[in-house]
Amino acid sequence: MNRKKMKEALLPHPVRFEKLEMVGGNYIGDPTLLTLPWKRVGVFASRSTDPTMGILREQWAMSKGRKRCCIIGTFHSPGECEILYHVLKFGGSAVWLMGCALPAELPNFCKGAIRKGRLLMVSCFNREHHSYATARYCAQLADRYSSSLAIWSMKEGGLVQSIYNRAKNNGKRVEVF
Repeated sequence: MNRKKMKEALLPHPVRFEKLEMVGGNYIGDPTLLTLPWKRVGVFASRSTDPTMGILREQWAMSKGRKRCCIIGTFHSPGECEILYHVLKFGGSAVWLMGCALPAELPNFCKGAIRKGRLLMVSCFNREHHSYATARYCAQLADRYSSSLAIWSMKEGGLVQSIYNRAKNNGKRVEVF
């Protein structure tokens, strides 16, 4: 990729994924991560601070990265951010669906992944902070555009419970840790 294209990759672009019925917001990165028919693993992790879960998430993420898998999620909780970091660090790719505006400054690991075409950050709403409604919308998009799910510490009756139930009813592969 030449210098001009690398610089352009880090600039926000308006979202126009008509084929995906998603118009509005902005994105940074490679849109083919969402538009091409690749297998994507939807990632959901609660705010659990169990150290055993942290080790399991880290090992799972490193394995997916080494296999060059593509993950999709909101990456809002610390556990989800950890998964994003390790998948990208070990060579995988990701689609980050945000319930708020794109950040003014990106972490270095995100900049590198965007330049290499391994990260797509999509801002579904132009607002400063996400809300429960925008988080739920983005989580449902992650489920919709994934071919399988990986869930850590699912809470009974929580946001992820309905996504889990729908996925199981539709025959989607779901791993629960």
